[in-house]
Amino acid sequence: MKKSYKGFIAWLVLFCVGMFVIIFIDIKNINLVGLVLGNYMFITLAVLTGMIYKNEAIYWYTGISYQEACAVTSKQRKEYAYKHFIRFLMVCLGYFVYSIIAYFLSFSFGMSIIICCLLMTVCALSTVSIKL
Repeated sequence: MKKSYKGFIAWLVLFCVGMFVIIFIDIKNINLVGLVLGNYMFITLAVLTGMIYKNEAIYWYTGISYQEACAVTSKQRKEYAYKHFIRFLMVCLGYFVYSIIAYFLSFSFGMSIIICCLLMTVCALSTVSIKL
């Protein structure tokens, strides 16, 4: 396994560019902007965790050093990364379903942002229990 942060840096740049594009698009419905931002964040996080899974770059996660990642087998790295990926993917899909409901029921921007932040926090904290 070769140590590289190129994929992470590329993801980070694209994430930031995407956020600016969404923020500056002239959408009249602020509730829709909130839902699009939330979905974009969840999709990009699912993509990031998928990249980590595919490349076994678990040292991109906080708390795992490159040396620790090298010390375990490829199977162990994949299993560890998969557990993270599947959690973020499920939350991403859940927020997408919420977004459809929220859009048609005209949920407020604030409500959608709160739901997004809570889901993101709970999902991230739930990965603390995942052990290598």
